[in-house]
Amino acid sequence: MTEAERLARIDLAAFYRLVADYGWDDLLLAHLSCRVPGEEAYLINPYGMLFAEITASSLLKVDYEGRKLAESDYDISPEANVIHGALLVARPDINSVAHVHTVAGTAVSSKAGGLKNISQQSMLVAMSLAYHDYEGIVLDPAEAPRLGSDLGDKTHMILRNHGLLTVGKTVSSTFHALYNLQRSCEMQVASEAGGEELIYISDEALMKTQKIVGAMMTNVPSKDLLWEAMLRRLRKHEPDFED
Repeated sequence: MTEAERLARIDLAAFYRLVADYGWDDLLLAHLSCRVPGEEAYLINPYGMLFAEITASSLLKVDYEGRKLAESDYDISPEANVIHGALLVARPDINSVAHVHTVAGTAVSSKAGGLKNISQQSMLVAMSLAYHDYEGIVLDPAEAPRLGSDLGDKTHMILRNHGLLTVGKTVSSTFHALYNLQRSCEMQVASEAGGEELIYISDEALMKTQKIVGAMMTNVPSKDLLWEAMLRRLRKHEPDFED
């Protein structure tokens, strides 16, 4: 195993633990992935292990067809490669994919209006948001090209009647995108529960934020402060994730 793969495994195992800690896992039904640096392969959860059990060494290594490249007592989830393998091939600019079925995310995905731009988090998501219509349980490889086409060059995608999906250049950016999308959905569900008229964020505010975020992206800090903080938390409370 290369050092690059070892570090990728640690980051992805951390992502699984964080999803479990936040309650975004769905028994065995969600999945997160990342490329193996320098190889035509990616890492994903062993189907049958809870997210809270996953460690760096237990992650499956598979090719873009979902075939195992290293021995394991576990296999890949039946629908995982239709989503992860396909999107990693379709989007060479990304290295990580996350898909979850949270209560708030699925609730918003089932609304005709989808995600409403009513919170600061939703404004960040709205700058790069796509939708994909429900076609049934994702087992048919024929759906993969449509997933990629609907995602386009976006970072966040709401799968209608299904759940949430995010992508990123790093595991950290995919986690952050998922956090913002999930929080946006939680805030919308909470806001709508009151029954009062909602205040929408203006197009002017959205355009202003786009310019600010665009400027920030051209001056990325050398340290990933968010991810370093998440790793410190896990190393304190769940140090076995690195095993």
